[in-house]
Amino acid sequence: MLKFIKLLILLAIIIIVIAIIYYYFKHTIVAQSIQNEKNNNSSAPFLLKNNLENLNIIKENVDITKKETILFKEIEHKNLKNRETLPLLKNNKGIIISYDQNMIKTKNIGDMLKFRMLEYGLNRSGEIIDIEKIDDDILRLTGKFDQGISEQNFFTIVQSKKDQYTIIQIYSDKGNYVAEIINGEGIIQRMDQGIHNADGLIF
Repeated sequence: MLKFIKLLILLAIIIIVIAIIYYYFKHTIVAQSIQNEKNNNSSAPFLLKNNLENLNIIKENVDITKKETILFKEIEHKNLKNRETLPLLKNNKGIIISYDQNMIKTKNIGDMLKFRMLEYGLNRSGEIIDIEKIDDDILRLTGKFDQGISEQNFFTIVQSKKDQYTIIQIYSDKGNYVAEIINGEGIIQRMDQGIHNADGLIF
């Protein structure tokens, strides 16, 4: 009888210990889950803030920039501020444009861009098919137009954030064109000789 009572007491102690251990671990897991949720919620604004700082876009304009599809917009010749810094402008021909470098950084493969060059009879949409980060500064995008043979109707965009400099090459069955852009303003011309760097290579 005494052994039976001792066995019951031992069993009760074991049950109590198990209950305490279960309660402790359950409480720890719940607390950890709550902490993780808080960390996840607090990291999202931080990531968004970092992204905005990289793009130099204020928060209210992010959605607008993401939705924008028109690659560049025509402006009046008299409104061009970078006249002295654009080599392509020497012959005083072409379409003067404004361009937002940040817009390209919000785009992904599969996104569409609109090219409006009415003076040259070109008004097409193109799909981004490749995005390549050359280094920490230079970004290159390649795309194809939704009209014509893709091998003859495509575009490339190469831009440097540090120099605020962008070269856009446009190839189509209506002609080939090059755009040179500095600090958000530039010019589009027919591609006769292209733009050459110091090594004699076309950008």
